[in-house]
Amino acid sequence: MKKRQNLLGLLSISIAAVLIFTSCTSKPGKSTTTVDGSSTSSNSKFLCSNKPVTLTAHIHWGNVYVLNDNWTITKEAAKMTNISLKGTASQAETDSKQAFNLMIASKNIPDIVGGNRDDINKYGTEGAFVPLNNLIDKYAPHIKSFLNENPDVKAAITASDGNIYQIPTVYRSSISEGWFIRKDWLDKLNLKVPTTVDELHDALKAFVTKDPNGNGKPDEVGVFTRLAGAQDNKVLSVLSLFGVSDYWHTNANGKVELGLYTPEYKQAIKNVSKWYSEGLMIDKEIFTRGSNSRDILFQANNGGVIHDWIPSTSSYNTKIASKVPGFKLVGMLPPKDINGNQWEVANRDKLPGSGWSMSSNNKHQTETMKYMDFWYTDEGVRLSTYGIEGDTYTMVDGKPQYTDKVLKASNPINDYMRKIGGQIEDMGYLHDASYENFMTDDEGRKTIELYQNSGVINKMNVKLPPLGFSEKELDIVTSKYPTCRTYMLEQLQKWTLDGSSIDGEFDKYMSTLKSMGIEDVISVYQTAYDKIKSEMK
Repeated sequence: MKKRQNLLGLLSISIAAVLIFTSCTSKPGKSTTTVDGSSTSSNSKFLCSNKPVTLTAHIHWGNVYVLNDNWTITKEAAKMTNISLKGTASQAETDSKQAFNLMIASKNIPDIVGGNRDDINKYGTEGAFVPLNNLIDKYAPHIKSFLNENPDVKAAITASDGNIYQIPTVYRSSISEGWFIRKDWLDKLNLKVPTTVDELHDALKAFVTKDPNGNGKPDEVGVFTRLAGAQDNKVLSVLSLFGVSDYWHTNANGKVELGLYTPEYKQAIKNVSKWYSEGLMIDKEIFTRGSNSRDILFQANNGGVIHDWIPSTSSYNTKIASKVPGFKLVGMLPPKDINGNQWEVANRDKLPGSGWSMSSNNKHQTETMKYMDFWYTDEGVRLSTYGIEGDTYTMVDGKPQYTDKVLKASNPINDYMRKIGGQIEDMGYLHDASYENFMTDDEGRKTIELYQNSGVINKMNVKLPPLGFSEKELDIVTSKYPTCRTYMLEQLQKWTLDGSSIDGEFDKYMSTLKSMGIEDVISVYQTAYDKIKSEMK
């Protein structure tokens, strides 16, 4: 009898062990009772703990989105995983970087910390965060599989000491920006969609001289862009028409370069300045309109051509329809540049740099790792992207579709979802760009497909893959590049507005950048790029 009791005891222990081990991988079933007697939902295959666990978390992203107890998406995730998050970041703080720094300085680091990879790696190597390598290997099959299939991501997130401290948000679609032109104006002037830079020049000239908006005033604007910030002036897209990319990229010889520090930039900026000086091609207020130029110029029926985000730009076909009768904006492939090459200068960065980490203070490391792995599952991605089935989305023909609660909200879809805890980059997840189909119209979807199928993305001037820097390398970049960048953009604006001094000043411009340390920065990028290439072999 005693032997039988011992066997039953061992059997009970074994069953419990199996239940714990398979808690995040078992198939979904009916409501389950945990060891503490509480009831869990039918989504038991995602359980990360048999008992409810609450983890403290610092999530403060984009200066706006701060984890709070009312986020319905994290509350839904708690039902599925048995892991709840309790936010520690101040709701009153409006600077995410400042919020992170204050949290680090306090030395009161919560269980989970969202933040920039460089910061996480820096403090991780100092002991603030847990190396995740072994935890990923044991408890995060979806993350492990993804990193094995994407060695560039694994190499980029690995710190200088060989450890992984951050689970990143990853963008899986490279399509981001594209060229758009007023098809209604082309039709009125009996012109075709331009396919070369010269044809674009002629179309723009016709736009601003032949009154396609029909109001009898010379108020049409050819190319216009948005100023999205001091370091993000989309006038730089125009440079691609003349063969220059402003992004960090590799040239035809596989060497890292930055377009604004190349000999080719001299002729490119001269051409941009020439277009501007003609008063025909480029918006005279290109540096002052700010981020709302699309709203201003399209609503006034003045804007002709823009290079910008595809989903949001094509949506103006719907936004403007009632205000500008006949308004028709169509996507077009990049015109062949001055050298006869057709290529798209922009593509979405695979790694935005954001993600989350695990504090060395964390007493639930296994459960936390399983929870992070949940957001790399199909169900976790759908929850982050679309929210809760029956509330913010329904399934139609096997695909999620937002409900009117989201589609008819006063704010954009991505902002709506972020305010309930979805699509937060500081909560490492696999980005699903399919939601952008609901932010655009048929023309936008056609344009995305056009760019996907044309092969123009990364055709030349190939953007660098995600890179990882050592602390020393990062110090070089952060101490030298910002001042170089500021100087580059100051000269860009000066020369665009008045190109008469380019020939006399360009050599000094290049030597000034060299003295400011731009070649040291390029060397750091080259070293990091070479390292990534070797690790991907």
